[in-house]
Amino acid sequence: MATIKYLLQSKSDNAPIYLRLSLGRGNTIKRKTGLYIGFNAWSTATGLPKQNDPDNKNLTEDLRELKSFVHKQLNDAGTTGVEVTGDWLTTNIDKHFKRVKEKNLDYLIEYGEYFIKNLNYKVTDKGKNGVSKSTQKKYRTIVNKLISYQNHIGKTILIKDVDSTFRIELMEYFKKVDNLSDNTIGRYLKFVKSICLDAKREGISTSGQLEYFKGFTVKAPKVVLSFEELETLKKKNFSNENHEVARDWLIIGCYTGQRVSDLLRMNSSFIEEIRNFQFIVLEQIKTGKLVQIPIHKEVKSILDKRNGEFPPLFTSNMDSNKALFNRYLKQLCKLAEINTVVEGNAFDPKTKRTTSGTFEKHKLVSSHICRRSFATNFYGNRNYPTPLLMNITAHSTERMFLDYIGKKPIDYGLQLAEIWAKDALRESKETTIKIVKNASNN
Repeated sequence: MATIKYLLQSKSDNAPIYLRLSLGRGNTIKRKTGLYIGFNAWSTATGLPKQNDPDNKNLTEDLRELKSFVHKQLNDAGTTGVEVTGDWLTTNIDKHFKRVKEKNLDYLIEYGEYFIKNLNYKVTDKGKNGVSKSTQKKYRTIVNKLISYQNHIGKTILIKDVDSTFRIELMEYFKKVDNLSDNTIGRYLKFVKSICLDAKREGISTSGQLEYFKGFTVKAPKVVLSFEELETLKKKNFSNENHEVARDWLIIGCYTGQRVSDLLRMNSSFIEEIRNFQFIVLEQIKTGKLVQIPIHKEVKSILDKRNGEFPPLFTSNMDSNKALFNRYLKQLCKLAEINTVVEGNAFDPKTKRTTSGTFEKHKLVSSHICRRSFATNFYGNRNYPTPLLMNITAHSTERMFLDYIGKKPIDYGLQLAEIWAKDALRESKETTIKIVKNASNN
């Protein structure tokens, strides 16, 4: 837990009062408050002015109010993913004492901060007021990246500077300095454009090239676990309890088709009975869509094994749960010898970059393989029409669904050919049986 204390570093009659913020072992930030006091009027025991005159009492009250304000800002930072640094502390001290100059929203960073501050009041394209915490974190990340870039070039960026040249220079920085993958760069460009378009709507001058400032997506290979590989994982005995838990979550994920943010929050309260059938009912965090997922026999088997409960989580922090789940998935798939060599993108610890190539599948496994495996494994089976699968994955269009699993429209022809081939084989068998029966009757 963060702690705040005040101290003096001088024995003068007009010593500056410092605020020391401790965020954990070895992580301490110290900044001037802009307030002063004589050394003899300071109590080192309480870390506050001595209560021997009205001025000192007023100063004590000011320091207590500052402490309360900084604690509140810390809570907000934890929610939105803001990095707490020395500059952050100085800014908030100044903000509390109203020393902050009026912002000039013509500048990219300042408008970015304004944009984030007002995200809770934005109405989305779907008519929803406010955005999710994950969306707030995404924009917080890109503004932090822009701050780093601005410090790197030593120049303040105006909104109207965001043009084709800026796009190229920013991409170069992201690639060569930040070592970001192409997909991440493309996604960040989209966020930058969204901020600038919002500024344009607010009447702020933007570049005439803004419409050409586009992000992009590089299609990555689709990595899934087949039913056969899932069966191998089911039969494997793991000595590590965390691997057992991760395996159970993986199986549930591959038969419910949900993102990890929804998967790992499932619990028995999500189960509803409708017309004698049991469903997992939840509102997806990312889309806000309500989905009803019939409980597959594989999921029921895990619930029965755990007395009707879902597997436990690894920790109380959801972000840490996601990270641990990803780590354990790679480990348990390696132990289960999921070694098929496939194309994919893997993180190289030496270069600290994601690289494309061919890898053993266990190196490419991550939490998202649950949702993609569900969609891919059940697609093409006429017992599972695509609209039914889309109802569970919550894809808005069939085109989005097919793109997600890496299928092309031509696959429809193949799918129909396979169905007709099965029909023809069944009819042939039925005809043969009929002939044999007739012959025996004669």
